[in-house]
Amino acid sequence: MLADKPIHYYLKTSAICLTIIAAGVVTAFLVYTKALLIPLVISIFLYTILAQMTLYLKHRFSFPSWLALTVSILLGVLFFTAVILFTTSSVGDFLKGGEVYRQNLIATITDLSARLEPHGIKLDQTFLENYLRELPVFDWLRNMGGKLFSVVSNITLIILFMTFFLFGSKRAKPITNPAIKEMLSNVSVYLSVKLIASLITGLIAAAILLGFQVKLAALFALFVFLLNFIPSVGSMIAVLLPIPVLFLQYGFGTKFFVVLGLLAATEFIIGNLLEPRFLGEGMDLHPVTIVASLIFWTLVWGVPGAFLSVPITASVKIVLSKIKHTRIVAEFLAGRLPY
Repeated sequence: MLADKPIHYYLKTSAICLTIIAAGVVTAFLVYTKALLIPLVISIFLYTILAQMTLYLKHRFSFPSWLALTVSILLGVLFFTAVILFTTSSVGDFLKGGEVYRQNLIATITDLSARLEPHGIKLDQTFLENYLRELPVFDWLRNMGGKLFSVVSNITLIILFMTFFLFGSKRAKPITNPAIKEMLSNVSVYLSVKLIASLITGLIAAAILLGFQVKLAALFALFVFLLNFIPSVGSMIAVLLPIPVLFLQYGFGTKFFVVLGLLAATEFIIGNLLEPRFLGEGMDLHPVTIVASLIFWTLVWGVPGAFLSVPITASVKIVLSKIKHTRIVAEFLAGRLPY
């Protein structure tokens, strides 16, 4: 019996070392293949939303399958087209008023310099004004053009993958594996609730920003909608993003703080009170796990990884829970420590 103990510890240590090596290999694979994997994973999650919408139309309105799928696709296309048109119009209006914002910023710096001078703090006002007049706006726009090309190429890949999924789903056999069924069900519910909550948050933010005639209102509302998919930090970033434009328009006046307060209240009520109520137990992930997965997937896949961190981690947890030797890891991710 005593002779068996060293062998047991050796096998356990070997298993841990092999697991660490395998995790490193998988992480390297995810990093080097992200150009292909990111559009693939996004298309899978979009397909689950589309499938959920199609099922809803079939059961709620008794649509035939082909009509439900067509309506779902058209609604998705109309939504993204409207977002692109509103964003383009908003950016165009903002650029037209660029010189006005530059003058407002120069006036603010002049006022700040006058207030600090009696306290013995002197700002090089001439240097700051010259820098503001020579801001490389066109260079920034060219860099944005390069990033836009990358986004368009990724969207093209997503559309191609979605096309294969849509046509392949008609010939594919029904899924019978319980782990896959549970994974798709959880991800579908999470994405559907998150999509509706994000859409409501974005519409309320748009109403607030348009009501106060904030420049780039449509663009900021779009960011609110998108950033709501990022757990924990997304809502904070969405509230902080409009601050520079609000400052250029209103300074540190009453409207500045009212708009920020309304945006923060909207994010808090929907994100912390309404969303958890409809998600229930959600993805059965501990808050620390959610933050850790956000950090990991952001380091591996950048911004797309931040958006996909929760559904990917929840899917991995479900797979781990179905395997006997990795069930303890799944329980750990859910925050249930073994005794």
